[in-house]
Amino acid sequence: MNKIISCLSVGIFLALSACAGHNSSETTVVADLPEISCVAVLPVSVPVSARATLTVANKQTLHDGATFLDSLLLAKYDVKKEFKVLSENQLDAILDNPWGGRVAQVGAIGSATGCGAVLETSISRYRQRVGNEMSAEIPAAAAFSMELLGVKSGTVLWSTSFDETQKALFDDILSFSKAEKRGFKWLSVQELSSGALESRMNDFPYFQEEDI
Repeated sequence: MNKIISCLSVGIFLALSACAGHNSSETTVVADLPEISCVAVLPVSVPVSARATLTVANKQTLHDGATFLDSLLLAKYDVKKEFKVLSENQLDAILDNPWGGRVAQVGAIGSATGCGAVLETSISRYRQRVGNEMSAEIPAAAAFSMELLGVKSGTVLWSTSFDETQKALFDDILSFSKAEKRGFKWLSVQELSSGALESRMNDFPYFQEEDI
C-alpha cells in the first residue's frame, strides 16, 4: 500500500512540476477586410526602443529569435502563392528611402510585390530555458507582435501578440489543458515561440482555406 501511495505521489508531483504557462495576447480584426491577392511577409524586426536599451548579449539573443521566427515563416509560407516572404536584402532594395513614413514604405512594398497587404512581425523577448525538460532553473520566455497593414489604406487590418514566460503548473493550475498539450514538460524557447507563432497564424484572416 505504501508503495502505491508513493507512486501516486510521484506522479502527481511530476504533473504539478510540469510547466503550464502564463501568457498575454490580444488579437484584433477590422470589420470589413478588403480583398487582396497576396500578402508580403517582412523580415522579423527588433524594436528600436529595445535596441537602444539592451546589452550587446541581449541584442544578440533577440537577433537570434528574429532569425528563428524568420525561418519558421519562410518554411511555411514561402511555398504558398498567396504569400511573398521577403529577405532583408529584398526589403532594402525596395525601400530606397528607409526613413520614409510607414504608409509610404507599405505602399512601396505593395507596388514592388503586387500584394495588397504587408505582414510585419516584431520580437521583444526571447529567453532560453536554463535546465531541461523535467527541471528548469529559468523557464523559456518569448514575446512578439504581428500587424497586417493594408497597402491602399495604410491601416492595420489585423493584429496579434504573444507574451509568455512558462510557469510550473502548480503556479497556474488553470492552464492544465495547455500543459497537457505540451506534454507536461519545460519547453525550449524555440518550442515555445514556434507553437505561439503557429497558433497566432491559425487566426490569420486570409487564405485559411488553403491551410486545411
